[in-house]
Amino acid sequence: MTSFQVVEQPDWSRWLADQGNTVLLVDHDSEAADYRRRIAESQGQAWLEKLRVIPKAQWWVELWDSSFPARQVLRPVQLLALAEQCLGDSAHLPESVIGLQGIARRFVDAFEIAERYAIALTMADVSGPDQEAFLVWRDELRRRLDAMDAISAGQLVATLSQNFASLELPQRVLLSHTLELSLPEQDLLRSMRSAGVTVNTLPVYTELQAESVVFQARFDAASDEIVQAAQWVAARFDEAQRGDAALPRLAIVAPDMVSRENALQRALERYLYPLALFPAVAGGRINEPWRVGSGKLAGYPVIASALDALQAAAGDTELEQVSRLLRSSFIAEATELSARRARLDWHWREYLQSNTSLQRALREAEFAGFADSVAALAALRDAAEGHHSRCLPSVWVERFDKELLAVGWPNREAGDPVVDQCRQGFSQVMDTLRALDRQLGRISRTQALRWLQHVLQNKRFELRRDQAPMLQLLNFDEASGQHFDGLWIMGLTDAALPAAVEPSPFLPRDSLLRAAVPRADHRDALLRDQRLLNSLMTSARQVVLSSAGQSEEGVPQSACTLIDWHYPQYPLAVDEEAFELSIGVTLPDEDPVRPVSAAERQGLRGGTGIFKAFAASPFFAFLKYRLRLEALPVPVEGLDARVQGQWIHRALDHFWAEVKTSATLAALTDTQAEALLEAAVGRAMSDAVAHGDELQRIEKRRILTLLNEWLAFERSRNEPFVVEAREVGGKVDAFGLPLRIQIDRIDRIGDHRVVLDYKTGSVTASALNAENLLEPQLPLYALLGEAVTGEPVDGVVLAQIHPRDGMMVHMRSCWAANLVDKTVRNPVDTPEKWEAELTAWRKVLAGYANGFLAGDSGHDYALGAGAFPYDPYVTVLAREEVLDDE
Repeated sequence: MTSFQVVEQPDWSRWLADQGNTVLLVDHDSEAADYRRRIAESQGQAWLEKLRVIPKAQWWVELWDSSFPARQVLRPVQLLALAEQCLGDSAHLPESVIGLQGIARRFVDAFEIAERYAIALTMADVSGPDQEAFLVWRDELRRRLDAMDAISAGQLVATLSQNFASLELPQRVLLSHTLELSLPEQDLLRSMRSAGVTVNTLPVYTELQAESVVFQARFDAASDEIVQAAQWVAARFDEAQRGDAALPRLAIVAPDMVSRENALQRALERYLYPLALFPAVAGGRINEPWRVGSGKLAGYPVIASALDALQAAAGDTELEQVSRLLRSSFIAEATELSARRARLDWHWREYLQSNTSLQRALREAEFAGFADSVAALAALRDAAEGHHSRCLPSVWVERFDKELLAVGWPNREAGDPVVDQCRQGFSQVMDTLRALDRQLGRISRTQALRWLQHVLQNKRFELRRDQAPMLQLLNFDEASGQHFDGLWIMGLTDAALPAAVEPSPFLPRDSLLRAAVPRADHRDALLRDQRLLNSLMTSARQVVLSSAGQSEEGVPQSACTLIDWHYPQYPLAVDEEAFELSIGVTLPDEDPVRPVSAAERQGLRGGTGIFKAFAASPFFAFLKYRLRLEALPVPVEGLDARVQGQWIHRALDHFWAEVKTSATLAALTDTQAEALLEAAVGRAMSDAVAHGDELQRIEKRRILTLLNEWLAFERSRNEPFVVEAREVGGKVDAFGLPLRIQIDRIDRIGDHRVVLDYKTGSVTASALNAENLLEPQLPLYALLGEAVTGEPVDGVVLAQIHPRDGMMVHMRSCWAANLVDKTVRNPVDTPEKWEAELTAWRKVLAGYANGFLAGDSGHDYALGAGAFPYDPYVTVLAREEVLDDE
């Protein structure tokens, strides 16, 4: 791997005494952590501040920054931004290209390889338009880097060599035996050696080789392989605990761990750490005893919630994204309003299209009476208002911070270590975005979000722990150079190893081979995979090699041909229950329903529905409004009746907003009235659910026909009227119950005010009678309307708009029994009768409220299913068959 003298035995004591003048270079962070552990164990304590163990690429940057702080080494994302500009301004980019960033990434990869391995290409060396374009883009990118007085990571080593005389060098450089150096890197280290720096390679860590025991395990399915690996870890953990020994250092390694992470973590939670599944039992903070080497910051829910908020505030988005944001535990009042927001989420999924916007979702929430549940989202919308002009990335960072502050993100509890560390990681991402000012210039919000996503998805992130976990989940490259007590290597199929080599579209293969670029061809890749696999197989005292005959997707696969598979079979664990749970339940002799407490009373939701449910069955009201049980949505063919009813309500609201009075209505011709009505229906259906255009056209025609009939009834009314208010609502105290009421319409007829309530289903006038008050909505409006509108109510009208049962009204007031000439039995049409009706209603409704607050949960099992038409989950309450003694 390296061409420098190998020391016979590491002399950690002497090197630690160098007072920080020794640097140990390794390939990656995981290997650095392993070396630090071994040094600490050999010395009995961690004196690592006196000997730096650092990945090679990081040390090159630090060496440059300490010697030439004025000249910047660009971060990968900065270089990508600069490359996109080079490509975008180039005539060599085909007009048919849709996504620029994908090509820019491939170009940057090729550019960095060419610079890192000193591949000097000219037009005579290349063939084809792609390679010619690469040379043009390469020269332009070099020019822009020089203009910025900056360099890329690939140019770093060559530039260090060019400025060697000014470098601040250590006394000794140690190289891990696994470290691979490019030719320019070897030249730089030779220059250091010539300048008096001691450069040595550390010996192979041979302590485990003689003791390594290798097993094989073959499985039918990948799921079985994952379960057995988790049980292997659990067995090693139990052995250590029973023997009162130190916990072993274990690793599960795969060629592609990312595809297995989720399944492995679920299996480990089940077999190794079931307390993770029962946090209430764990008592305190949970630290899973494993580490995922390929962790990404974007994978943490708190970060995903921040991205949802910023994207939802941008404009049109998916309903699923707005829904996730609403249900997120990381926005303001998440705990207090969780149940309320869950009901709103169900409402949104019923009435909004899959493609929506935050503004439309908020408007629908307010219309449905959920405005109090979306204050955080409304604050997000207001904070994002005007945040659409093009500006520098640093300005976008300030804007995004304000928006997240407005929505209450991250809404963390004090001392939550996971959220705190994720928040710190997100701040680092924002710093990276802020650093793109020079490369990107003024950009749009969409571009700023795209770059934020790019940085998030590429940022490695792991939670800090008080102590190292006993298990690591690693890719092959991350495991190289480390040593373990036990190692399970899974996924050893011919599809994974030897790894496929993808040729570069920009760099000639011959040039790559001459520069000794790793994996430049299949032969080199094969040798490297074999060497890496052999190294892993000697890096632990016990190694298990496993493969599955079928992938997670059910695709057949063969075992890796780089392994002889002659090893003894690993004794597989018998699949048994990972844990046992037991619970004792003591049933009381009596279990009365407790009265509604003061705190519960303030959290009650449901409006006049509480009274209607109690009228049908006190126990039903208890289930629905105190236990907050919700029916599962029932699939329907075509349009839901509630959606149709809502469109009719909205259409009438829009129509009377224009017409306002009976005089205006009478002055309209049929053509004018129908045009106004058609416009109102169109506005009402603008947020239509995602049905086909033909179905919506048919429904619009049906509603127009129905409402034309209703307007004909309105024209025939006896007295002139003015529509004084529409969809007016407010909070009231209803006999001790805090309610929010929403009145469809209030008409002024002479000196009288009457409340109209539209009903698009069949109604029964007798349901308003006090002795059998099953429809308490209008009585409540009559008694409480003055608290909302400021003036007393002189009458109520139940307005039925039904395609089959026709247009009809049922009216009770202090002066008339109907809006049109019609004989009414037992009319309520005088001040005395009206006052008597109000008194009777008040007595019954007060009884309903007092019963509900006192915890009354009685039920009449003689009720039929028709008493609960919209709540099929309570079929147990509607038994029509004869009950037996039980």
